[in-house]
Amino acid sequence: MISLIDEGKEDYKPTKTSMEVGKLANHIVESSYTFVRLAADQSPAKLFDENDDKDLKSKASTYTQETEKLLTSLSEEDFDKTIDATNILGRELSAEAILQSALEHEIHHKGQLFIYVRELGHTDLPFFTSRGE
Repeated sequence: MISLIDEGKEDYKPTKTSMEVGKLANHIVESSYTFVRLAADQSPAKLFDENDDKDLKSKASTYTQETEKLLTSLSEEDFDKTIDATNILGRELSAEAILQSALEHEIHHKGQLFIYVRELGHTDLPFFTSRGE
């Protein structure tokens, strides 16, 4: 859906109190990366600083690639490891629980992004389909 956010429309928001669509999209990919770093027992880190002028689609692609690398580096044993997540999530959790939190957080915000992108005029959007698994 991020690829559907037209350049120059990153500041769109459906209400005065809403987050801008570009900030929302960046928050989704950045926070997912942060959650996965935490699950991998690594300190939170950003791949881009606040003033980086790289376009949103490139940032999203980089964050996605780096998040995937971290996820695939985790072993089965890593999922059971207890991680001190008190600074971010308020308590110690297993890596698996941290990843579940990441999933739920991403689902929440992708629902918002879905609405934003529809309001920007896009109607051909990805829909969830059951894989029958």
